Amino acid sequence: MKSLKGLLVSFIVTAGGAGFSARAPGTVGTLVGVLLVFSIRDWPPLAILGLFLALFFSGWWASLEWSRNTGLSDSQRIVIDEVLGYLVATAFLPREPMILLTQFLLFRLFDVLKPPPVRQIDQWGKRFPIGALQSLGVILDDLAAGALALLTTLLLRQFQLFPF
Repeated sequence: MKSLKGLLVSFIVTAGGAGFSARAPGTVGTLVGVLLVFSIRDWPPLAILGLFLALFFSGWWASLEWSRNTGLSDSQRIVIDEVLGYLVATAFLPREPMILLTQFLLFRLFDVLKPPPVRQIDQWGKRFPIGALQSLGVILDDLAAGALALLTTLLLRQFQLFPF
């Protein structure tokens, strides 16, 4: 029987099991982010910030524990970073279906292609042995991908190039 701590770590890093998907666990993890963002669409901004911070710090801790237990520094099973990145990608935007879909696509694009500064942050985290900085790097590159998705949409909307 697994320990309660092990089950909690597994639940957090895999975003409720999404990370165990046989195909595209990062995409499935991002879909968990979509469901989360949609379910909290009416929450006040401070509550959303509190949830983000709770997920960030628990995800960082759980990623560290997962890496220590598995010996893998950036396991594909860790998808809490995708959930967090998608939360960033949708910050300050209306929770309308087309916007959520657009942010999903942009976030996945930037997460997979890793344009600057996402690639540099990803490489920074991989320079460290398994530990707090390495686990922070696992999360920060997805936050950067989310920030790029958000910035892209905000700029497109500012210049009225966004169709909605």
